[in-house]
Parts: sequence; structure tokens; C-alpha cells
Amino acid sequence: MKLTVIGGCGSRSLMLAKYLAQQAESLDITEVVFMDIDKERNRVFGGMVREVFARTAPSVCFRCTENEKEAVWRADFIITTIRAGKEEGRITDERIALKYGLIGQETTGAGGFAMALRSIPVLLHYCELIRRYGASDVMVFNFTNPAGLVTQALRDQGYSFVYGICDAPSGFLRQAARIYGVEAEEFQVRLMGLNHLSYFTSIKRGNRELMPEMLANDLLYKQTDMRYFEPELTWHMGCLLNEYLYYYYYREKALGNIQKSGETRGERIKRINDAMLEELGQYDVLEDFDKMLEVYSRYTYRREKNYMQGETSVMRDDSCILRFSLHTQEEGGYAGVALALMKAKLTGKSGEMILCVPNQGTVDWLRDTDVIEVSCHISKEGAIPKPGPYMLPESAKQLISAVKYYERNAALAIVEKDSGKAIDALMVNPLVGSYSLAKELLSEYLEIYAEYTEGWKV
Repeated sequence: MKLTVIGGCGSRSLMLAKYLAQQAESLDITEVVFMDIDKERNRVFGGMVREVFARTAPSVCFRCTENEKEAVWRADFIITTIRAGKEEGRITDERIALKYGLIGQETTGAGGFAMALRSIPVLLHYCELIRRYGASDVMVFNFTNPAGLVTQALRDQGYSFVYGICDAPSGFLRQAARIYGVEAEEFQVRLMGLNHLSYFTSIKRGNRELMPEMLANDLLYKQTDMRYFEPELTWHMGCLLNEYLYYYYYREKALGNIQKSGETRGERIKRINDAMLEELGQYDVLEDFDKMLEVYSRYTYRREKNYMQGETSVMRDDSCILRFSLHTQEEGGYAGVALALMKAKLTGKSGEMILCVPNQGTVDWLRDTDVIEVSCHISKEGAIPKPGPYMLPESAKQLISAVKYYERNAALAIVEKDSGKAIDALMVNPLVGSYSLAKELLSEYLEIYAEYTEGWKV
């Protein structure tokens, strides 16, 4: 069986490679291809990934390539994790939004639109290659941000083999499980919403509903990513919140914290990643691999430690951060999400997980074709949302509906290159909410990203 990662040689490459290598035998993975167009990252991270497989799964045929057709040729499973425009694009997105007094975060609001503007055309190209050259029953797991909006666009264009994946919900469940001294797999959960805008409406262990006691547990607000929210908010909502809801429920605080810090998240990440790549690039993989692992672990810890700190002024507790080690067994982040669905398809063993898939009647206040983030039953046939009811407060439904309108129309605008539809989408997004700002933002993003936006109807 062949698995391909498009955009494979980024800063998370070793985390992904480690988990794939650990699971390769159980899933009968015989061939793994990491494809990336960045030569230096291919050299450094690709070389390290090759050593991970050599040490952990030597029977797997691994290769790193810049050739897209070679990468997707007869691939059974494909993970897409690209960053069109690299970190520089992310920084530009953030800085333009800040100029207008808006949050430029890369999955929500103006920054998310700009990233989708670059990501969707590239992924449509890859999906067409996959349809032509991949295995007949190929499955694609999209981790490219903004994952929900991107998956919506790809599904709208008929690429029904695409599933959106995100490690935020499963990461939170692992944090909560550590408080209770159990494994996250022991929870039965109901989650509903959109990617980076979702709500846990139920968390059970056995037949016991844990939600009321979780909401009242002080440790939840210290040792999980619920630290970003006041307990009064979660009590009011009656459910647990995806950490990215901070940008909606504390918008002025997030904006003020970013402005006060003087540095955007993209600038912080670029600084850390550039330093890591430069230091790693000084070593020889075959002679110094163990030293390189120490360097990688140090920088990834630093990146995870200040996750959302600039926006919230709250630093993550060490209990939330697993230091990278090649020898530990871990849940695998977004690779774990992808491999869980792969395992269900290959073995026929059913289970539950959280994915971005079409609504298909799960809730009657969204369209059937709307891509939502939801608890799913997984099996050999794929993923089907767990049926309702999902007991969301009305305010949450209204927020989801507004942002879904934005995603639905932004996806269509980017595919059709239609400025009018793009402005309609942006001015309804709660993090933009202005016709005049929507026009200004779109004009700047179209001009700056001309290589991605040729042919737009202005």
C-alpha cells in the first residue's frame, strides 16, 4: 500500500514520519513518498525522515521527491499539508489585516481568506492529478489550512475522496483524558460546528455524562486549552469550546494582545522555523542524526510552548506539550486522525472520530452539502456523521451559520474568481463584518498574490 504526503517536508515532518513508521506494519504500508517543492527542506527534513523510516520501519520503501506525478501515482492514501506562499505569505496576510484593525489569523477571518486564496487553486491542481493518477479508491486527507474552507471548495468541485482533518479536537480530548487518568479513546463524544469553530456538546465515559463536572473542574482551565476561556463563558454556553473560538468570543482582546506584542504568530513561527532549519542544516544526517533529533525536539517544544500566547497572553502549561522523541508511542496528531480512518477502511473495524465532512442532514439548519466538523462513525465505507440531536445554544448556531455562509461563498468565489462573491463572503464574516473593509482587503490580497489570482472578475 502506498501513502503520499504532499507538502511533506515542513516543520512537522518528523512527527508525521514517526507515527507513520510506527504504524506501517499494522497497516501494511509498504511505500511512503514525501513530496515537497522546497529543495533545502527536502534535503534537511527529507533526509531526517528517511532516517526515521530506516530506524523504525526499514521494510518500508521511502523516498522524497519534488515530482508531483511520481508522488500521486497509484497512491492509496494521500495527506495534503501545503503552505502556498510559505511563512512569508502568512505574515503578509496577518500584517495586511492588522493594518485595517482586523485579526489576520491564518484560518479565521481575513487571514484565512487570503490563505485559501492561495491554497485552493494549488490543491485543485493536485486533486485533478490524484483523480487521474492515484488509486481508483484513493482517500485524501486535507490538513491544509483553512481546512474547512479548503475541503468545502474541493468537495464542491466533485472531489468526494477528500476528508478534512484537524488535530485540535483530538488534542483537547487527550489533555482532558490526562486530568481523568484515562485514555482519550475511552470517551464517547459529540462535537458539532466548523473547523476551528466547534463545540463539544457531550463527553461520556461509559454511560456517564461528564460535561457538567468537566465544566466545573478547575483543572480544565489550567491543564487544557480551555485555559483561554473564562469558566463563566463555558457555563453560559453549556459546552466545551474549540480554542479558536477565542478569536470570536474575545475578538478585541485577541487584537489588542497581537498589537501589543509587536509580533504576529506567523513572524514568531518563521523565526523559530528558520533558526531550526539553519541549525539542522549544519549537520550530516547519517553521522549526526541523534544530535539533530535533540535540536528538532528543542525547537518544536519552543513552538508549542507559545501556541496562541501572543493572542491570549496565556502560556501553555508543560502538561499540554509532549517533547518529541523517536522512541515514545504517541497519538500522532493529525497523522493519527488520518491513520484511524485508514485503519477502518483497511480492516473493516468501525469506530468514532472527528472529521470535516458534508452535513448530509445531520443538522437541518445547514445545507446538506455544507462541510462541517462533526463526530463521525468510521468504517470500511468511510465516514458518516453521527446523527443528532446536537444540543447547541442558539447563539452558537447563529455563529456557525454566519461563518458557514462565509466559507460557502468564499470557496465559490475563489474557484470562480469572482470579486463580488468574495466581498459578500468577507463582509458577513464576523471577524471582518464590513463592506468597505472587505473591498479594501480583497483588492490588496488580489494585487499581492497575483501569481495565484490571474483572471479574477473585478
